[in-house]
Amino acid sequence: MAVAHPTASAAEIRAAVGTTVTQRTVTNLLLQGQLRDRRPAACIPLTPKHCRLRHEWCQARAHWRKEWRSVVFSDESRFCLVASDGRVLVRRRPGERLQPTCLRPRHTGPTPGVMVCGAISYDSRSTLVVIPRTLTANLYDSLAIQPVVLPFMSSIQGGVFQKHKSRPHTSVVTQHALQSVDMLPWPAGSPDLFPIEHIWDIIGRQLQRHPQLALTVPVLPTKCNRHGTPSYKLTSAPVRHNACSFACWHSKFLPVTPVIIVPAFHI
Repeated sequence: MAVAHPTASAAEIRAAVGTTVTQRTVTNLLLQGQLRDRRPAACIPLTPKHCRLRHEWCQARAHWRKEWRSVVFSDESRFCLVASDGRVLVRRRPGERLQPTCLRPRHTGPTPGVMVCGAISYDSRSTLVVIPRTLTANLYDSLAIQPVVLPFMSSIQGGVFQKHKSRPHTSVVTQHALQSVDMLPWPAGSPDLFPIEHIWDIIGRQLQRHPQLALTVPVLPTKCNRHGTPSYKLTSAPVRHNACSFACWHSKFLPVTPVIIVPAFHI
């Protein structure tokens, strides 16, 4: 039952078995079978149609090698001053749950932070753009496409631009602004195929090493630049797409584990 229903608790398994065994016995048997309780990996919900389109997209580009050097990946990410991933634990005695030293403050409203936008290619990167408010199509055009994306694309011979399917990226304004740029179609629900997602994760992990008082909203973009990672070729794209081709649903490249390292962005 534990294999067929991974979320079933030891108590539920004991009740389903119907024999007189203790919950501790069930837990010990699960441990002997190396079935330990673990946090599930986060993923994007995929439908059978998503999986079919992802597979077809990867199969059509399975032979790509040098072609990836011309692809430009773009994305936005928000870096917050205060965030909780649920991994911080506290050691306390019984009855000390609400002691001040055992509490972790958490905002119930919007968390202070900054949104940034950037693009990467095989061996180069664009400037890092700060998005001052909610990203709209007009704002994306005025802050990112005209001053950053178009000049960056013109510097890459035979460049192909990749953009995901969020509304600012698929709007009429954006399509008109990028009408002179060759576009790479992209399957929905595929962050595991998207190398730039991991750049944000790498920068975020390095920002977490700062003392909390040293970080403020105005200095976050500077810190993002200062803690950009060393230069490294973007070589994981073929591996990602091969993994997706052989996977039924999600590939092993979930957008929570750093896989590649790229040059630091410039402010």
